[in-house]
Order: sequence, then structure tokens, then C-alpha cells
Amino acid sequence: MKRPVKLLMALMIAAAAGGSALAQAADPVVEQARAQGVVGEQADGYLGFAKSPAGDLKSRVDAINIKRRAFYTDLAAKRGVTVQEVAAATACELFQTRVVPGEAYRSENGAWLVRGSAPAQLPSYCK
Repeated sequence: MKRPVKLLMALMIAAAAGGSALAQAADPVVEQARAQGVVGEQADGYLGFAKSPAGDLKSRVDAINIKRRAFYTDLAAKRGVTVQEVAAATACELFQTRVVPGEAYRSENGAWLVRGSAPAQLPSYCK
């Protein structure tokens, strides 16, 4: 990462406060899959599958990820940073605020973990 992630996180929080693709109305199917450990946040700022998706879950997650990518692209252009930097900063924030005990999340090294009572393991670039 070229820029400090904490700075990018501050930019993300400020942008998110005004409304973003991350603040979309919760999809009950995706939320249920999160609670069941099928879907989880990833260190790259997108949702992924810890287990094989059933039904139309893949298309629902794809739709959320497309909205995230559009948001990241817009914010990156406005802030003069890369899309990957915005996505990484968002992952840092989501791991701290969105991943709750019992939910799966994908670590920086690609391993799927389930959050216990301790906070989610943050990627190295979040520190």
C-alpha cells in the first residue's frame, strides 16, 4: 500500500456517512447466508463464499460486489488513490464493525476463519 490505510479509512468513513453502496438495504438471503457461515467479508473488501452457495445466492452476492466496486472506483477517482487501496481500507473497517461472532471471514492469507468472541483478525495493512 502506498498510502497509510488509516487515512484511507478516514476517507471511507466520511464517504460512508453520506451513504454508499455499503449501506445498501440488507438482503435477507445474504444476511442469512452470513449468519450460517456461507458468505463472509474478505480482506480484499468484497464478499466471498466460505462454502458453496445454493440457489440465487451467488447472483445476490455478485450484485452487492458490483455495487461495492462502483463505489470504490468512484471514491478512488475522487481521492486520487487506487481502487485496491479503497477496497483494502474498507475491508479494515468491515472486519472491525461488520464481522460479528459466528460469521466467516477470509483473512489476508486466503484462509476462511470464523470469528469467535475475540475481534476478527485484521490484515497487516490495517495496522
